[in-house]
Amino acid sequence: MDPVSARSFSGPMTVVTWLVAVGWFVLGLLSLLGLPFPAGIVLGVLGIAGGLVTAWLALSLRIAHDERGIELPKVGHVPWERVHAVEIQPGLVSVPYVVIRHGRALTDVPLDGLAWFGGPDGYARGLAEQVARAADVETVTVRGQRGGRGRRVA
Repeated sequence: MDPVSARSFSGPMTVVTWLVAVGWFVLGLLSLLGLPFPAGIVLGVLGIAGGLVTAWLALSLRIAHDERGIELPKVGHVPWERVHAVEIQPGLVSVPYVVIRHGRALTDVPLDGLAWFGGPDGYARGLAEQVARAADVETVTVRGQRGGRGRRVA
């Protein structure tokens, strides 16, 4: 994926994760500056390490894409032509899914960084619709309204 032309989908979970990372960094710095020698060093290093790990997690929640395809977690680059559908899993936290073709089989890939509270018609659906428009998929469907994992491309 060309870093110049790449864009990314990013949702509220990414923002919340960045805020947690900043909190860890602040905790680490305040511990280093405000606590006595052994405890300050230990808690400071742990806070900064927690901030680095959480920042890495926040970066991994973004979904990069360009005109050729999308970078999916644990799958890698997928051309837009292989995107079969965009779905949303309803629940306490609604999670968008991208359904991709692997030969005749379909694979569901969750987009956890685009998940959010509010049911299947909330903010997460708007993010799923952005992915669907980029993939040139007609509609975003709610998961569970058609076949399960064993479905095949028609």
